[in-house]
This record gives sequence, C-alpha cells and structure tokens, in this order.
Amino acid sequence: MLLSDVVIGSTVDAAYYALVNECYFVPTRKTPLLFYESLDLPILMTDTVSKAWVKINLILGLLSKKIITSENCSIRVIDNQLKISRDNTVFKYNFEKLYIFDPTGISLENKIKKAKLKTFTVIDDFELSVLGPKRYELPNIERDSDFVKKLYFYSSDRVDGSNFITDCIVESELTQDQLNNFDYSDTMVKFAVKKYLESIGIHGRFMKYYASGKPKYRKPNVTHVKRLVFEKDNNVYEDTDQVKFTNMTIGEIIEESSKR
Repeated sequence: MLLSDVVIGSTVDAAYYALVNECYFVPTRKTPLLFYESLDLPILMTDTVSKAWVKINLILGLLSKKIITSENCSIRVIDNQLKISRDNTVFKYNFEKLYIFDPTGISLENKIKKAKLKTFTVIDDFELSVLGPKRYELPNIERDSDFVKKLYFYSSDRVDGSNFITDCIVESELTQDQLNNFDYSDTMVKFAVKKYLESIGIHGRFMKYYASGKPKYRKPNVTHVKRLVFEKDNNVYEDTDQVKFTNMTIGEIIEESSKR
C-alpha cells in the first residue's frame, strides 16, 4: 500500500501534526493516559492530554488516516517501507515521507548521530487509608527531580461512592542503573510518600491524648499496588531524504501551519 506522508509518535504533538498536515498516523503510545497531564496550549476545546489524544485519534480514524497498531506489535522501517507486525500478520506500507516523533521501540536503519542512555518512565500507584478526616484535596508535587518527579492524589473507584482522596500516583524518570538500585525502588517511593504526607500535616487517625497532653495518632497506611515501567529511546538519529525526526510542539505546529 502506497501512502504519502506518515507520522509515527506517542504524544499529542505527533497526533496533532498528523491531523494538521493530513498525514497518516501510527500511534505508538504505551504509557497510560494520566489524569493530571495537561497541554501547554489548549486544542480542540480541551487542555488535557487524555481528551486531546482521544479526540485526535477519533478524528484521524474517521478520516481513515489512522494505521491500527497493538500493544505488542513491532514496527520496522526499511528504506521507504514501513512494516508493522501484529496478530501474526505483517502489514507493509510504502511512504514518500516519514516523520518520527518518538523512535522508541522502532527498528531503524538510520545512523545514530548522538548516543544517549535510554531512560524509563516509572509509575507507582498507591492506596491510601487512615488519613484522619476525609480529605477532598491535598497539594500535589511537581518538581525538577528524576526521582518522585510528580505526585498526584486522586479518588479511586475502588471505594464505592467515594469523592475523597483514596490513592496517589507517583511518576519518576529513571536510568537503567537507577531502576536496578534499591534506593529508587517502590519501597523508597513509599517512604517518600509517607514523608510528604507528614510534611503537609497528615498524621493519620487521632486516637487519644498522652498524659503529657500530646496527641497520639494511628499513622496513615500507604500500600503499593503496582509499578509500571516504560522505556524511552533518547538517541538522536540522522535524517534521510525520506525519514525525518522531529520533536515539534503544538505551538510550533500551529505557527508553521499559520504561515501557509
């Protein structure tokens, strides 16, 4: 099958580029759509990553511009041909131009211009209980740190009818060495969550006063549920006449399209 221009990527930026430029789109996103992710610029009447991703992919699908992939599919680029293997079937597409926003998981012939260590987006999910009075809002964390980079509290549907905080999610960006180091394990993330709760005055459930008048609390329970790990290819690859690598943002895409 001969296609004109094709975009491969895992971000809203990649999908939006495909939509604006009438390209075919190959989605490679493996990380879940997290409720706290937001866009720098609103598009299609939303500023959340999850809603924008779903909307753009729906539109591309209706326009027959979306190439279906699956979680376990393999993608290979040879010359001007794209091979996608899924469900024991190989789909081949010839293209004129290919724009790659994220090379992770793609087999490429392009030379590496600058080698960089791969990193891993690590998501740790925790159940919270015994926080004391029901908490409907707690300050989240976003900081310039690879370990416990983001911490967001939320209300989970595992507790029927709850509209108060029951869980939290922690995001880190780790190297392979860090991933194998106990100092960056889910146990250490758990300690970081407990320490943060204490720092914002969440001491747990009040039990009684000591003879000295000091209150006694039953400490909050922080239970690790699961850890998700997603690899990221950070190498810088050389462009060819037909295969281009880009990391354009939504703002840059809008600016470029406005000049036509």
